[in-house]
Amino acid sequence: MDIETDLNSQINVASWINQKFAIPFSLQNDNERLSHACFDMVIEHHISILTLCKEELYGSAIALLRVEFEALVRGLWLRHVATQNEITNFKSDKINPEFHELIKAVKDHTGINEGLFSCIKEKQWNIFNSFTHMGKDAVSRRVEEIATGYDSGKETDVIKALRFSGLIAVLTAVELASLSKNQDLMDNTFDFAKTFAK
Repeated sequence: MDIETDLNSQINVASWINQKFAIPFSLQNDNERLSHACFDMVIEHHISILTLCKEELYGSAIALLRVEFEALVRGLWLRHVATQNEITNFKSDKINPEFHELIKAVKDHTGINEGLFSCIKEKQWNIFNSFTHMGKDAVSRRVEEIATGYDSGKETDVIKALRFSGLIAVLTAVELASLSKNQDLMDNTFDFAKTFAK
């Protein structure tokens, strides 16, 4: 288990997603258009995390995990849950409901296992916030260093971040495949997701 191996694995994931989803989508309504935009941001954040890790800018890479996760959950909510009134509010930048309510609403409307998202929210949210908003977890990785940069002794943090980012990207690919309405792409993506889960 080392950063380079996991980074190369995630580069392969990003390459597969880019190859399969550089296609035109026929989006029928605001729910589909807005969710597609969120899913597109997830893929961009995943690639950004990989780029930052290649440059050994690990703190910045980890700081993007929260926004990558939020983009997935927001996209799921916009696609599967949001009413026309909520879509109108979203387009006016009046964002409701609260994030934990989005997770519950997605589970209630889709059957997607709330446990996965709730577990991430419960166990990872504080560290996500810390890195995104320069809190204790972000600072403590640097405070004992005599040079600038992320503490290289925290390799497991980086590996976990790469794997988490990849998981979010693959879950997003499944949603994009569904949005494509292309059965072959859906089948290929589900098969790819199964290999990723092993």
